[in-house]
Amino acid sequence: MTLQSIFEQSRERLTSAVSGTDTVSAIRILTAELDRILYTFNDQEENDRVREAAGSMIQVAKAACALVDSSGEATVYGRTEYGKAAPVKGKLPKPALLLLILGLIAAAVTLVGIQLLAGAAAAGSADWQSAGLPPRWVLAGVPLLAMAALFFAGLLFRRRKAGGKETLYAETKLDADKVCSRLLSMILVMDKCLEDIRNAARQEEKNRLKEQAAAMDPAELELLSRLLEDAYARKGTDEQAEEEIAQIRFYLHRKSVDVVDWTGDKPGQSGWFDMMPAFSGGTLRPALIADGVLLKKGLASAGRG
Repeated sequence: MTLQSIFEQSRERLTSAVSGTDTVSAIRILTAELDRILYTFNDQEENDRVREAAGSMIQVAKAACALVDSSGEATVYGRTEYGKAAPVKGKLPKPALLLLILGLIAAAVTLVGIQLLAGAAAAGSADWQSAGLPPRWVLAGVPLLAMAALFFAGLLFRRRKAGGKETLYAETKLDADKVCSRLLSMILVMDKCLEDIRNAARQEEKNRLKEQAAAMDPAELELLSRLLEDAYARKGTDEQAEEEIAQIRFYLHRKSVDVVDWTGDKPGQSGWFDMMPAFSGGTLRPALIADGVLLKKGLASAGRG
């Protein structure tokens, strides 16, 4: 079983869990998933070297989760606060300032007009113009002008202060499909590295067994070959012969030596057997082979046709 096959079993569940989450939550989910993948892989892997390498690679992948560029579409939105006057910086608006000055002047003129009316009333003057007073419409319009100018000036100042302050925010949600695709890419690279380590370990073990078989004592091989020949000769009459053959086969197998019977003109067995005439065909003495290399020739007969 590979890391990819373990990941594919829960890919849909992982995509659903990551979808719409923030970066911190996504990293926590991904690291937990990598731990699960490693646990499942180690539970089925027999090679200690491969398990150790897988653990190191998963640790690197967990550390790299925070570096994955998996941002989706960014959403920008604003928030405006109302009802709270914001501090105004800079110059006052010109229209409001002009209205304020006009209103103050009109208010001053109104006060002067009031004083003139009071003086005329005290002098008992009945003639409006002889008393030096301006026309009545002026005395009536100036106060109205003052109130209007001050009202609109205050309105402009209030509008400027009461304007809401807008704060912009940008929210980016993770793209779950992109996250899983990036994680799968890392897993594929890890699988390739683990397969290379596994093949290297197999080759080393194969070379070790070959060296072990080649280092066997020729005298021991000769003795075991003769014991096999004797047991093969007694197979039809002695019940212990089959057990002896099985024990010798097992002993040689532990030393990476195969006991091969003659099977006729099977490809690859050329030169492995010496042929001799006999009434019945078959293996008289098996050949001893180590990784395709002949260690001891066998003896066989094709029988008489």
